[in-house]
Amino acid sequence: MTMPRRLTLILAGSVLLAGVQLPAQAPQQQAQTAMELLEKATEAKAVGDHAGALEFYNQAAALLAEDPAGQDGLGLVVRADLQRDIARASHAAGTRDPCAALAKGRAYLDQARRVPSADGDMNVGPIADDMEQQLESEGRRMRCVQPGPPADMGKPDAALAGHYYLSGVMETGSELLLKADGRFEWYISYGAVDQVAKGRWGRTGQTVTLAADLPAGDAPLLRVDQAFPWDEAAERGLRNAQRAREAEAIAERCPWTIGAAASPPLILPEDRPAPGPAEQARAAEAKRIAETARDEASRATAKGAAAGASEADRTAAEAAMVAWYEAHYEMEQAYRTAAAPLPDIGAPVMPTECQAAPVDAAADAPIPPSQWRRGVGVVVGDPAREMRLSRVSVTFVFSDGYREAAETSRGGWAFVSPRSGAAVQQLVLAWPDGSGRSASLPIKPLAEGVQTVAVDTQQLVAPPFEVMRLHVQGSDLIPENMGRGRYSRN
Repeated sequence: MTMPRRLTLILAGSVLLAGVQLPAQAPQQQAQTAMELLEKATEAKAVGDHAGALEFYNQAAALLAEDPAGQDGLGLVVRADLQRDIARASHAAGTRDPCAALAKGRAYLDQARRVPSADGDMNVGPIADDMEQQLESEGRRMRCVQPGPPADMGKPDAALAGHYYLSGVMETGSELLLKADGRFEWYISYGAVDQVAKGRWGRTGQTVTLAADLPAGDAPLLRVDQAFPWDEAAERGLRNAQRAREAEAIAERCPWTIGAAASPPLILPEDRPAPGPAEQARAAEAKRIAETARDEASRATAKGAAAGASEADRTAAEAAMVAWYEAHYEMEQAYRTAAAPLPDIGAPVMPTECQAAPVDAAADAPIPPSQWRRGVGVVVGDPAREMRLSRVSVTFVFSDGYREAAETSRGGWAFVSPRSGAAVQQLVLAWPDGSGRSASLPIKPLAEGVQTVAVDTQQLVAPPFEVMRLHVQGSDLIPENMGRGRYSRN
């Protein structure tokens, strides 16, 4: 049975194809089955079951292979997109070769460029080109291609060893260190971007070749590292995380703030007349208006923060707070003009729902173990770079089947409360960038304590280059593809 064209596009979930408009056709059972398979794959991936997701993806791919709509140009691009999903699931599950799926996807794209589209005049070439770039990006991330040093890179030349600095490129700083042992270190900074690379170098004739170090093809992105018993550092991290969650909840519940900042002094001409009764009267009236705005803001925020408050109540509360700030500012200006001391009329009274719990004045004092709240924590970071990673989604899987999700803070911490009679035995981590990177990591059962997870961050960012060539010009090195730039030694 033929799959509807519009559903075929949806199946792969490709942003690239989302804007393609095709004539709608009646849904078919085969399309519904494929859609259901992809929904199941998404659900399996969300809980860390990458092997299950892979099986569903493969079943959907088999259905597309039997569908005549999958044989024209656009259908083949969709099948290539699905092979990318298969490669990601294979890479995460570690059970099959993801590179084979990417190769199959590229073969579909080659075929798509040779066959017509069912829509006649539709040119799938640009779509196929964009999809091929995405497949190549995945291939680099999964280390499907292991480029070794170029065969013609030559050997280190001691006469060129030294520290070089880039010139001739506007608003760009770069340094290159060529070591006599054949290793190099490279750094560049432009705008808000900083990049580094290390690797091997050599000279052949008048050409210097830099071959950057790349991650090992079999190196995992994430791996279970050490586990530690609960200690004061973990307790402090837990309390900080709880306070941050409380602050986020308050900001969500009460999207208004209190405590207006002091206004800058009013600049008045030196020869102005001394303020008189008119200025004093305007100041008194401004005070009355500010007091009224203060009281109205107190009433409106109490109503807006109450359980069951409507959107209109919340909007009115925000408007009342804005009116209070404006009235307070006008009062400040009026009293300065009147050369009178500013009265303290207080601020709107915030409802309990909008008030954070007071922080202990001795927050930095030691926390005795008898006061520890305890839990199970995870620290995610790259020990090689002394880096902690935030916004990583962590699902804690307990031995009794219970699951609880958290997100790492700026310090790389994520926590859950302990469960009586159960221990965390698996961690499911997912990256926040929408790339689909995730991993399911079994750990030794942990009822209380901290598990560290090491991340090879070198795999997260594409290397600034794999090979760079520079031409020897006197005592300088001229890089290819860098305009008038040149590296010179001190």
